[in-house]
Amino acid sequence: MTATRERWMLIGTLVLAVLVVFCFAVPNYKTASVNIDEAKRLEDRINKLERRQVEVQNLRDEYDSLVFQIENEYKKVPSSPDTAQIVQALSLEVDGVHVLDQNFVAGSTNNRTTSESSFSVQPLAITMEADFDSIFSVIQQAESMGRLVRVSSVRISRSERKADSASATLEAAVGLHAPFDPMEGH
Repeated sequence: MTATRERWMLIGTLVLAVLVVFCFAVPNYKTASVNIDEAKRLEDRINKLERRQVEVQNLRDEYDSLVFQIENEYKKVPSSPDTAQIVQALSLEVDGVHVLDQNFVAGSTNNRTTSESSFSVQPLAITMEADFDSIFSVIQQAESMGRLVRVSSVRISRSERKADSASATLEAAVGLHAPFDPMEGH
């Protein structure tokens, strides 16, 4: 081979190498660079989504815990007075031995007069002639109901005519307030 021919082959090889680099390697390098940046961006996004999923799960667990606490520790305030349910829950059997008489009187419901955040209240009076255990059980039942019922007053007395007798019959008047929120249903 001659020197000129070797020179042209060398120049041709260099031109071919330059063409390969600029036509194939540089564009692929740029594409790879863009793809690497996109992969990093997507990986960051995936990590953020995973952190958010963990946060959402923590918030769900906290919410469930609060709902459980509210259901177990706090009493409900219904949207209506539901006096019949209260009377049914607090009624004792008049057996002539422990309970001689029991009456319920519902007062008029007070409407919200002070502010929109207060509840309406259904007053209820229970009068009974019974032994102490029966009277006390009515008070305990009122306090342990699933809904909010406040015992506002208790008056227990023994009539003078029965003071000399051996019976343990007492006369009691128990005042209750049953708050309700008529705006809750709206």
